[in-house]
Formats: sequence, structure tokens, C-alpha cells
Amino acid sequence: MSTTTNQHPAISDSQSVTTENMDAPKPTVKRKSNASKSWNTTMKLVRRVHLYSGLFMFPWVLLYGVTGMFFNHPRWFTGDNVQSFVAAEVSKNELAQLPASDSLAEKIVASLNEQLKETQDPEVVLTDLRTPHYSGDLTYTVNAEEVSHTVSINPVTGDGEIRTTKAVPEADQPVETPNPLQGIRRVEIESNPLLVAKNAVPAVLENLDLPSGEANTGRRAASLTFSAEVDGEPVAIVYNLGNGFIATTHEDAELPMNSKSFLQRLHLSRGFSPHWNFKTLWGLMVDMMFLSMVFWGISGLFMWWQIKRTRLLGGGFIIASLAITAFFIIGMHDSLTVAGNRRGGGNRGPGAAAAGGRNGQQASTQNPGRGGNRGRGGAGGNRGGHQHGTNAASGQERNEDDVLFEELEQMLLEQERVEKTQSGSAERSKAE
Repeated sequence: MSTTTNQHPAISDSQSVTTENMDAPKPTVKRKSNASKSWNTTMKLVRRVHLYSGLFMFPWVLLYGVTGMFFNHPRWFTGDNVQSFVAAEVSKNELAQLPASDSLAEKIVASLNEQLKETQDPEVVLTDLRTPHYSGDLTYTVNAEEVSHTVSINPVTGDGEIRTTKAVPEADQPVETPNPLQGIRRVEIESNPLLVAKNAVPAVLENLDLPSGEANTGRRAASLTFSAEVDGEPVAIVYNLGNGFIATTHEDAELPMNSKSFLQRLHLSRGFSPHWNFKTLWGLMVDMMFLSMVFWGISGLFMWWQIKRTRLLGGGFIIASLAITAFFIIGMHDSLTVAGNRRGGGNRGPGAAAAGGRNGQQASTQNPGRGGNRGRGGAGGNRGGHQHGTNAASGQERNEDDVLFEELEQMLLEQERVEKTQSGSAERSKAE
């Protein structure tokens, strides 16, 4: 009896607690607003687009990244034998005692003042606003038996490196395909669309109530590419609308372009064709690459901000990145604007454009064959036509974009020319 009576209070207490819990008010669940739901849905979409666009554009990211490295280090992955040297160990102090940049600047100023004395012009005074510095290494090419050397010397220390290229065996060299139009360099066509449209441009401007004047064709003219047969031989013909130059390539010719040069030219490919072809499609992909890179940067910021524990550290990285970027932009702006005169363009003044036009016209007259037909690599001839004929006709300031891309193209052409010259010179030395 006593045991039973002792259990009832316990049961009663348990029932009482349970009843109280059931009667207690339930916590209210905070419902998300429509704006919050929309934000979460949008961010989910942003993350998905960020992910799949990165996967889709991966080949182009790889292309521009790798070829960018090739432009910054043009001598990498060439298969050359590289050997470094120290000036004091390989020369009789000639390389170890190269003229210092500041002393050379003083000599140049002194020489300028000597010339200015004859015309009684103002005196040139060396200042410390800009520290004298060299823009690059001293480079030389030496052709030897069976090999060719490219020597690069640091003008400050005298140290350098030698890159040795072996001659390409005759069995590995592409077979020369005869060019059936080798003797024809240019063709004059009266119904040239570039000339027809040129005459109509002033009237178009007048009809649109815009200031008008003489129309110039610009530095680079369009070209017409088509295929034909010459005595049964298939050829590709490129006609430059600006100067009438003809560049022909045998359809079966092996173009002298290695994989590295081809990838670099893909990097430089830009613009659109009037027709729907691979150039137009490539231009669209370049636009997609631009949009993707901008989107990745902006979407990355939103994705970072969503992770609260990384906001402080990420904010520090952003501030540091902005500061470093501004520092480099300011420094490179000064370097690039001053470097504009270093390619032998002479002093830039009001008559620079006219002088450039006269020089281009003189070069075109003295070298009418440049940019002519080639059995292999006829496109190179077409480029030559662009540089001489069209620029000579316009005599106007060069577009900054054209200048930039032309410098890159010239670097590629020079690189290909050196490789071809080294191979040919070494082969001739071997034959002798």
C-alpha cells in the first residue's frame, strides 16, 4: 500500500509537466520576405552561371593565359639550347665595363648641345626627374657551322645568355611548292569597292549634316580572298583593296607556322568579317570571353560577400589589390607613353604625321616588291602590302589599337623571320 501511494505523486507530477509543455506557446517561425527569396534565387542563378560559364570558357582561358606567357617570354619552349654566362668570366672586361646608363645620357646631352650650337637653339640640360635606364637587352645573331646563336646581353651587368638553334635536317623541312603567280605583284581594278566607296563618303557625311572633307583609306585596307586554278594548280589569292597587291599561296603548300606561332596569332585575332565565317564566329567568342571575365569578377565579389567569416580578410585583399594595381598602372603609364618614341619614329611634333606619310610613300616606291607573292606563307605578303601602300596614301595619325596590334604582329613576324633565317643560314654553312 505504501509503495502504491508513493508512486501516484510521481505520475501526477509527470502528467502536470507534460500538460504545461503542451499548453506553452510555440515559437514563431520567421518567414522570408519576397525580396529575400528573390535574392537567394538570384544568387543561386549567379553561382550556376559562374560555374558553367567557367567550364565552357576553360579552353579560351587556357589559350589566352598560355599565349600571354609566350608574348612575355617569346624565347620559351623553342627547343633551343640555352647557356648563361658571366661577363667577367668570358670577356676581357669589355662586357663588364659597358657604358652606364647615366654616363651614356650625359654623352648624348653633350652631343645634342654640340649640334644645337650651330643653330643657336636652347641648351639641353640633363635632369634627375627620370632616372636613365635601358629598355631591354642587347641582342645579336651569330651564324656558325650547322648552328645559329642568339646572344642576349644585359647592358647593366654585362651578363647574358646564348640560345643555340640547330639546323633543320633537309628531310624535316617542308617541300617547296612552286607558286604559279610568282611574277605578278599587283593588279589595278577600276571597280575597286574601296575606291568607289571612298568617293561616296564625303557625300554621305554631307547628307547627314556632318562636317565633310577628303576621305582617307586608313592604315589597313580590307582584302578579298578567293580560290582559283592556274594551269590546273589550285591557289588561294588575296587581293589588297588598298594598293592592289596580290598575295598567292598554293593550296597544297605547307605554311611555315609552328604551333606556338599559330596559338599566338589566335590570341591576336580580332574583329569581324562582313561574311559569316570562322573569323566572325571567333570575334563572337572573343566577346564572350570579355563578358565572362567581367562577370566572373563581379559575381565573385557577390559570392565572397555571402560568406560572412571571409568578409574581413577578403576586404583586406581587395584593398591591397586595388592599391597595387593603381601603383602599377601609374608606373606603366609613364613607361608606355615615353616608350612610344623608342622605335625610331623620331621627334613627334605637328609634322610627324605628314613625315610618316612621306616616308611610307618613299618606302613603297623603293620597295614595290615587298608584300608580293610567296609560294609559302602568302599571307605575309599581304601584310607587307598593308604596311606600305595604304599608309603611304593616307599619311595620317595611326590608330592606337592598330599600333598595339601591329607591334605584337611585328614581334611575331620578327620571331618567325629569325627562326627561318637561323635555320637557312645554318643549313648553308653546313653545305659549304
